[in-house]
Amino acid sequence: MENFGIASALLRLLLLQLVGSGRGHLLTGQPAIDLRIQAREQLISQSNDSVYVQRLMRLSKSAEMRSYMQQDADACDNFYDYSCGNWPQINPANDAYPRETNFEQLLVKAYRHKQQRLMEQPANEEVDEVAVLRLKEFYASCLLYRQASEDLYRVQLQEIVAEFGRMPVLSLPGQEWPAEEFDWQDTVARIKRQYGFNILLLFQQSADRIYVGQPKQILPEGNRKAVADDIARHLERHLGVDPNLAVTTAREITQFEHQLAAVMVDRRVGVMSKLHITNDMDYVDGANLTQYVETVLGRELEANELLYEHVPGYLNKLDDLVAVTPPHVLANYVFNELLKHFYYERTESVLEQCVSRVRDLFAELLDNMVFKQYGDEGTLKDIDAVWQQVQRSFRGALQNSSADWLVPETREKLLEQLYTTSLVINGYADVNFTQRYEELQLKPRDYLHNLRTILHHQSLMVKVKAQTSVTYDPVGKRVLLPVTLLQPNFLWSRYYPKAVRYGSLGTLLAQQLAHSLEDASKWDAKSFAEYSKRKSCFKEQYGRLRLNGHYLPESDLQAENIADNLAIQVAYHAYRRLLAELDPSFLGSESLPQLNLGSRRLFFLSFAQLWCNDANEQFRDKQSLFLGTPNALRVLGALSNFKAFGRDFNCGSASRMTSSQKCQLFTVNLD
Repeated sequence: MENFGIASALLRLLLLQLVGSGRGHLLTGQPAIDLRIQAREQLISQSNDSVYVQRLMRLSKSAEMRSYMQQDADACDNFYDYSCGNWPQINPANDAYPRETNFEQLLVKAYRHKQQRLMEQPANEEVDEVAVLRLKEFYASCLLYRQASEDLYRVQLQEIVAEFGRMPVLSLPGQEWPAEEFDWQDTVARIKRQYGFNILLLFQQSADRIYVGQPKQILPEGNRKAVADDIARHLERHLGVDPNLAVTTAREITQFEHQLAAVMVDRRVGVMSKLHITNDMDYVDGANLTQYVETVLGRELEANELLYEHVPGYLNKLDDLVAVTPPHVLANYVFNELLKHFYYERTESVLEQCVSRVRDLFAELLDNMVFKQYGDEGTLKDIDAVWQQVQRSFRGALQNSSADWLVPETREKLLEQLYTTSLVINGYADVNFTQRYEELQLKPRDYLHNLRTILHHQSLMVKVKAQTSVTYDPVGKRVLLPVTLLQPNFLWSRYYPKAVRYGSLGTLLAQQLAHSLEDASKWDAKSFAEYSKRKSCFKEQYGRLRLNGHYLPESDLQAENIADNLAIQVAYHAYRRLLAELDPSFLGSESLPQLNLGSRRLFFLSFAQLWCNDANEQFRDKQSLFLGTPNALRVLGALSNFKAFGRDFNCGSASRMTSSQKCQLFTVNLD
C-alpha cells in the first residue's frame, strides 16, 4: 500500500507538471495577470536518472494504466472493458462539451499547455529567432489590448469595414445605404486578397492548380434563434448597433446563412473538381470566375494557369440565392463574416482568447518550437528504431506464403511502396521561418493593427490545421508523425517497458503503412479480386459486432478495419523480434510494478488503452450507426482475429475474444 501511495502521488505530480508549475515569467510590457498555466516546466524524468526516480516513473505509469482498467472483467470475454472499463469515470463525456473523451484529447490538452508556456517565455532578442520574437510580440499585444478604450476599438473595426465599402447596419440615422455601389463578388474577392477569408467563395492555390467555388461547408444550425441572439449581441457590444436594429439584422443574417448552408455539400478540395474554361461561365451580372480570381491575385491570369471549380453546381445555386436576397442583407452578412475574425472579447478570458489566436495564426511555427524542445536525439532515435522494426515486419508479411495470392508483379510494387515510404516527424524543420517573418512589422499594444498585418501577410497561404494524429501522405509517400506524440511520459519514456511503445506507437505506424498499400494503381485485376474476397470477410464479420445493443451496419468501407488487423499483427511481430534480439536480462524491465502482466499481455493492454473513450448518450447512439467502426469495436475486432492474443491470454475456443472465423489479409509468421 505504501508503494501505491507513492505511485498515486507521483502520478498526480506528473499530471500537474504536464499542465505546468512554478512561477511564470511575464513578457516585456505584459500586464500583471493571473496566469493559469505557468512558464517553467521541470519533468522529473528529464532531470534525474537515479534508480529511485526510475522506479517512481514506472510506478506512475503502472498506476495510470491500472486506473483505466476494470480488472475484475474477463479479458477473454471483452478485452476493451477489461482495458478501458474505468475510463468513463476518470474522463467522463458531458452533454455539451466534450461530447466524447479519448486518449488523443489528453495528448492535445497537454500539448497546448506546452505551447502556451513557450508563448509566455520572455522575448529575448539575443536568443529568440525573428519568427519567435514576432509570435511573442503579437501575443503580448493581444494581452495588453484589453486596456485599449472601447471607442478606439470600435473606430478600428469601422476602419476595417471602410477598406471594402459600407456596412448597412452601421449607417447613421437618416443616412441611406447605397445599394447600387455594393458588388458582393468584388467585395469578397478584395477581402480574400487582403485577409485571406473565404466568404461565399473559395480561392485556394495548390501546386499548379487554382480552385474556386464553394468554401468550407456551413452546417445548418439546429437552434437558429440562439445563433441570431449571439450575432445580435456581437453587433450591439462590438459595433454599438441599436439593440432593436441588431436583433432584426441578426435574424436576417441567420436566415440567409441557413439558406446558404442548404446549398452546400461536404467535399474535400480537389475531389470531383471541374476544369473551368475561361469566360465560359458567366453567372452574376456578367462577372465570372476569371474576374474573381484576378481580383484576388491582383493581376491577370496567365495562359497556362488553370481554374478548377470546387463543388460543381454550387455557383449556380449561389447565384439563385443571391438573386432573391435583398442587397442590404447580403452586405450585412459579408461584413459580419469579415468582422467576426476581429472581435475582441473583453468579457471572456483574455488569456484563452490570445492563446487561441496565436495557435491559429502561427500553427506551423508553434509545432516547430515544440519540436526543437522535445525532439532530442534520444527520442528521435527511439522513434526511428520502432519505425525500422515495424517496416521490416511489414515487409516480412508481404514476403511470406500468406501473400502468395498476390500476382508477383503486384507484390513487388507493394514491397517497393513499403521500402520507399518514409517516416517524417511533422515539426516543419525544413521551413525557413526567419525568411517568412523577417519583413513582418508589428506595433506594441496595437493588437488589431498586428492582427490585420499578420492576416494580410498570410492572406494567400493555405491555412494549416494542427496535426494531432498519425497520417499517411500518399503524394509524398510519407507517414507523418505529429509533434504532439513527442511529449514525454505518454506513449513512451526511457523508463517504460518497450511493450508500451510498440503496443501504442508501433500499431499507429503500422496502420499508416497499411494505408500505403491502398493505391489502386499498384493492383492488378486478379490480385484486386482476391483482395475483395478478403474484404468481404471483414465486412461480414464486423457487421456481426454490436455496440450499445446495436449491430454495426455492413459497410464496404473496410480499409480502417483491415489496417487495424494488419497493424496489431505487424507491431506484435516487431516487438517479439526485438525481444529475441536483446539480451535476456532485458526482459526484467518488460513489466510494470503492481501490474501483474507479462511483456506480451502488456503489449496488448497498451494497444487497447490507446482507444479508450467515452461518449455522451446522444453521441453514443449516433456512434452505433456511424459508418466508421467505434473505438471499442476496433479493439475487439482486431484482437479476436489474432491467434496470438488468445494464446497469450489463455482464451478458450468458445470465448468471445476468439473468433471462429479469422479474417486476414496477410499473416505474419510468429514462429
